[in-house]
Amino acid sequence: MKSRNQKEIAQDILSREVGYVRKPHANRLRVALIFPNTYFVAMSNLGFQTMYRLFNEQPDIVCERAFLPAKQELAALRDSGTRIVTVESQTPVGDFDVIAFSVSFEWDYTNVLTMLRLAGVPVRAADRDYTHPLIVIGGAVTFVNPEPLALFADVIAAGEGEALVPALLDAFGTSSRSEQLQRLAQARGYYIPSFYDVEYNGDGTIARFVPREGTGAPPVVKKAALKTTDAVDPPSTTIFTPDTEFGSRFLLAVVRGCANLCRFCWAGYNYLPVRAFPAERILDLAKAARAHSPRAGLVSIALCDLPEIEHILRSLKHMGYSISPASLRLDDLTPEIVSLLKDSGERTLTIAPET
Repeated sequence: MKSRNQKEIAQDILSREVGYVRKPHANRLRVALIFPNTYFVAMSNLGFQTMYRLFNEQPDIVCERAFLPAKQELAALRDSGTRIVTVESQTPVGDFDVIAFSVSFEWDYTNVLTMLRLAGVPVRAADRDYTHPLIVIGGAVTFVNPEPLALFADVIAAGEGEALVPALLDAFGTSSRSEQLQRLAQARGYYIPSFYDVEYNGDGTIARFVPREGTGAPPVVKKAALKTTDAVDPPSTTIFTPDTEFGSRFLLAVVRGCANLCRFCWAGYNYLPVRAFPAERILDLAKAARAHSPRAGLVSIALCDLPEIEHILRSLKHMGYSISPASLRLDDLTPEIVSLLKDSGERTLTIAPET
């Protein structure tokens, strides 16, 4: 596939989107945000959409997106040696200051390497230098097990984007790559794999990670998380497109975390502490999005942990939304909640029976 064809594909994508951001690159930190799967999968991912919003809310950052091409396009890119470009400006991904991956699923690990190759960037961190973009890998999987990606990342960002973005911008206040990494190592949630040595037990298992002297890296990297969600917007659909799995819905996260802590559920522990988003802000966003979608999808691990859930459902119904909730706990359902969902036009519910 030639560059002209990539440009046509990008322009076709933008022609059906509402809400994308285009900024001049000059005098800004340039971030290529990559979801290592197809556009169809990526654009229903609230984490990915939230990071795009958070980066572009910073006046000193321009953030553009790139995705894993479809199979036929991917083969053509490989055969021709053409570099992958971003959607917004069709700029080669390898020309950006930062390539930031949002990785939600383990089976996308290999796609991270594919995207690095398509960008013309050495796959292993040890083979890169200051002339290459800084490779930052974040997303849900980094909360749990970032180590399979450690050889390929300059930086692993473990935590919530609202707490991570300011530190990244601050680190680029210095022009030296080593100073950038040292600043990030001292910020909560940032793991710099090259700053650690690994000690092994006699049977080959890992005994411990030891910070290298002079790096400023902490013995234990702790995830970055907000103590309260009172001052931040809930993750929600900010770019509307019909070309995605939930393209007909306005997706909105209403609660972060879950108090039930079922032993089988990594997400319940991943997103602690439990924090509900303010009902007024939820409804403000829903009101603004109503022109783009008649259906609202409420996303959370434990929807009914939201104290004002019935008020929110009632208000969404009055706005004319058909309301589709994430899976619900059977013991949390009330006749009022079921009635409000039914009256909004929803005809099915997903119950989590193992709870």
